[in-house]
Amino acid sequence: MRLRVRKLSLPWKRLVAELGVIVGGVLIALAVDAWWERQQQQKQAEEYIQQLLFDFQQTQRRLKATIAGDTKTLEGVNRVLDRAFRGSFPRADSLELPTGYHQFEPLTGTVTALVEGGDLRLIGNDSIRFELIRFSALIDATETMLRHTETLIWHSTEQVVLGRTRHSQSAARRAATGGRGWVPVDVAGALNDADIISALSVQAVASRIRLFNLQRLEEPTARVIRLLKAELGTVSANDSTISDER
Repeated sequence: MRLRVRKLSLPWKRLVAELGVIVGGVLIALAVDAWWERQQQQKQAEEYIQQLLFDFQQTQRRLKATIAGDTKTLEGVNRVLDRAFRGSFPRADSLELPTGYHQFEPLTGTVTALVEGGDLRLIGNDSIRFELIRFSALIDATETMLRHTETLIWHSTEQVVLGRTRHSQSAARRAATGGRGWVPVDVAGALNDADIISALSVQAVASRIRLFNLQRLEEPTARVIRLLKAELGTVSANDSTISDER
């Protein structure tokens, strides 16, 4: 007995069409996903740039205030040292022995997160990326140096306070007044005290070091601000163009 095998004719055209639909759907889905991811990355990059601009503008204001404060302190110390060396002593009630420093607290959280967290790649502008990396390294070095000067200034302040106490009114008179009221100072003795003059000299050197390092931040900070403003302007212009096209 012979078996007859029925040949099935495959609908190749239909299969090819269905395969094309499937492949096309996958490609469209991938394209949509890629477009959505780019949109999200661009949005995140713009948010980073806006936050960076805010941080750098705040840092710039704090930098100017710190420079102004440390400059005033240095000028006061130099006046005292000049009088001490010339022997032109002020009245006891006008004697000032300025010490201390003005704290500088830059806003570096966003730039640190970008540089160390890997999101720096989201910033498409090469110039901005380079400047952020450069600024991050510079601010780290500057803060390390500022911490050293603060240690010097704390020590010199302690020496000045102790020296001024030595040249204030006697212990007996302080006890008689209960430690209250104005305490007269032996100005000539204070400004001829080697410990006080040495401490003030350390203060002057530390203030100069601080000012040098702080002033080095001025131009890099301003440069980053200019780049960020320009980038935000470009983004806004591109958004306007897209809206007009729609």
